[in-house]
Amino acid sequence: MDEPSLSEETMKKTLYINKLKPPTEKIKMEVNLEDALDLAGAGKYQLFHCTLMLATLSAALIEMIGSAFILPAAACDLDLPDSLKGILISMPNIGVILTAPFWGRAADSLGRKPVLLCSAAASGVLGFAASVMPNLVTFALCKLAASLFLSCPSSLGWAYASEMLPQKRRDLALLIMNGFLTTSSTLSPLLAWGILPFDWTQIGIQVHPWRFLTAAYALPLLLVAVWLTQAKESPKFLMTKGKQQEALTVLGHIYARNHGAPVDAYPVTALKKSNGKSDHASEEGSSCELAPIRRSETACALLRPPHLKWLALTGFLMFGLFSLLNGLFLFAPDTINKVMQGSGEEEGTICIIMNQAVNETVSPDCVDSISQDTFIIMAVTTVVYGLAVMAVSLIPISKKTLLVGMYFCVGTNCLLSGLLKNRTVAGIMMSALQITALGIGPLTAYAVQLFPTTLRGTAVGAVLMFGRLGSVVGANAAGALLAAACAAAFYGFAALLFLCAALSLLLPGNRSAPSEVQSEAET
Repeated sequence: MDEPSLSEETMKKTLYINKLKPPTEKIKMEVNLEDALDLAGAGKYQLFHCTLMLATLSAALIEMIGSAFILPAAACDLDLPDSLKGILISMPNIGVILTAPFWGRAADSLGRKPVLLCSAAASGVLGFAASVMPNLVTFALCKLAASLFLSCPSSLGWAYASEMLPQKRRDLALLIMNGFLTTSSTLSPLLAWGILPFDWTQIGIQVHPWRFLTAAYALPLLLVAVWLTQAKESPKFLMTKGKQQEALTVLGHIYARNHGAPVDAYPVTALKKSNGKSDHASEEGSSCELAPIRRSETACALLRPPHLKWLALTGFLMFGLFSLLNGLFLFAPDTINKVMQGSGEEEGTICIIMNQAVNETVSPDCVDSISQDTFIIMAVTTVVYGLAVMAVSLIPISKKTLLVGMYFCVGTNCLLSGLLKNRTVAGIMMSALQITALGIGPLTAYAVQLFPTTLRGTAVGAVLMFGRLGSVVGANAAGALLAAACAAAFYGFAALLFLCAALSLLLPGNRSAPSEVQSEAET
């Protein structure tokens, strides 16, 4: 049986004594990793590290959603038909699905820092290469190759950040990071607004603006790769590899940065070897796809009652959420642009205006410019909706109420987008589809709540994988429907969201977690 953890009072007394005594008289302390992190404190180093992880996650997000602005501007130059836009937009998620298991094992075997650094650098280099590709085939191949490295920077940052934080500060820090990550998507339309309308021929550059934009979206990945050289390896990973002394060195560095004291002042002299239960449980609750899974915890256990119904429900809700967020919504810039470039005398819904010959990529009058109205709508609404998502995430409202309300409101916006004849209002309604990001946190929390500890890591990974699958299906379905049956795209996605709102009513309330499920699985 493990020795009990040190009490908070004992820790404070020890820290006080060590401040009075020189390092040579430091009291010998042997504690477990969680207590060692508490003694290291939460301060300057955690602020630096969480900012770095937020930058990494944001760089991956910007690269993944950047195609929504690149493709409309590059359609004529690359001779890109509307029917293929869905495939290109879904490529980042295809790469994530194909490589997520590999990057998870790599991070658990080689370390968080080297794997994250190499994957971010490789994705950034390949993204840069795509900006100079001469045709559609080579451009698509480079984007696909870059997406194969995106799984790591798009998810590992959550685990890497949590493993550097004391347990009592972990949830709050990750919640704040999630809010800032949502608002960081604002950079995508702002970069496009700053680069695409600029006349580069004025400074003697005869290059299409979309190529500069492609490079600009890849640049943050290279910058964070350089910044990652200043990070320390996760002490939790070092402990799993039996490197207690290296873990102590990292913890001493964290203590020194946080307290402005020498490294030798850190009171811990040895770390207890964990029996694996507590650490594993904490990783399972981290809501990260890359959390390690023990051999006995196979996916087969999730396919048996009572877990199957909860997996099917949360998986479908996540599928519907991402099919819209990374599907139809990513076509919003292109769709709004085609509508705004129409003649002011033309009346009708989005689909009526889009069906005109001038809005066909293959027509002789192909237009690859993006109007100022499109930039204004996307930039302003992304800022407003991003801040709204962040604010609502911090309101103490039940997860069930939040999900039902979100699905219903976004479904209504989706339906109105295809029915309204006022272009500006229809564009604002369509850009509101990004509010679905509000449901990611509650659904992930449900995946943690509904499954027992021994299956939690597997369940969270499976639910998130349903979301990745929804991104691929949603992007391809939206691309095909907008090109062939525009009205069906809006009505179909609206019906899916209303169905998700109805199914969300089947979820338990905050105070009515399925305790019988927990007890059956853990007995």
